[in-house]
Amino acid sequence: MKAVLDATVFFSEICITADLYTTPLVVQELSDFRSRCRFELMQTQGLNVREPARESVGRVVQASVRSGDAGVLSPADIEVLALAAELGASVYTDDFAIQNVAFELGIESRPVHQRSAVKRRWKYRCSGCGRYYSLPGECPVCGADIKRKLK
Repeated sequence: MKAVLDATVFFSEICITADLYTTPLVVQELSDFRSRCRFELMQTQGLNVREPARESVGRVVQASVRSGDAGVLSPADIEVLALAAELGASVYTDDFAIQNVAFELGIESRPVHQRSAVKRRWKYRCSGCGRYYSLPGECPVCGADIKRKLK
């Protein structure tokens, strides 16, 4: 079994028995001493740091647009999902947006400390004029904020 780890794992004390992977951007997120030590320990035990292919990243971006999570995923989140898709691995994370896009891609996600996310479909609606859009931002019609809402 293969598992791709989000930063959450390095901030906790859980034990995962699998071939472990993470991405360079996740490693950059590990800023405190404890998480860096945990990362280094796991690396001596076989943790692999690997960057996903651009094609995999593109598929994740498309899936995040379909699920409505494109505006909330960080580049590290996208890398985690892309690597999991490439490897056919599970994703260990407490991030609900990552779990939601994982559902969209057919990737198994496993929570670390939180409950599992429920699959959600998001839509984006202008807070001023009420028009619907595919992404958040500023409404081109009235200039108000476009906000994410549950479908």
